[in-house]
Amino acid sequence: MEPLLRPQLFPGARVAIIGPSSYIGDGKLERCVRAAESLGLEPVVYESARSSRGYLSGPDALRAGDINAAFADKSIDGIWPTRGGYGANRLLPLIDFDTIRRNPKFFGGFSDVTALLTAITQQCGFVTYHCLMAGSDAFEKSDSCSLNSLRALFFGD
Repeated sequence: MEPLLRPQLFPGARVAIIGPSSYIGDGKLERCVRAAESLGLEPVVYESARSSRGYLSGPDALRAGDINAAFADKSIDGIWPTRGGYGANRLLPLIDFDTIRRNPKFFGGFSDVTALLTAITQQCGFVTYHCLMAGSDAFEKSDSCSLNSLRALFFGD
């Protein structure tokens, strides 16, 4: 069996900040942008990261559409969710796995986002990453152990 492709990030990489699950909450999107910038990444905020519909980051079609669009966009190097919570599993029927398969990129998160990580790895044949998300408290708490591990994961160290 051939080893799976392991998409990595690099300093200056353009990273889509998306909301595939629960709404990040008022005032917390800026924390996600600062987190990406603190890692030397260029955040590109997608509509789902700004939206809310009840407890979700917008309707299912918007959230799935942002994932599909981020993978299709040649100028985007990676995709980093704001948070987990609930709702990612509802997106699976709406995900364009053919587009994702043709455009492997770094995709990482945890919690509810694990449904997407698993499906993308299984359906598209490249590694996804179980890691902190952009809205993690680790950035506010200066959790150096977690942040150093995240840097190593992002940049392939």
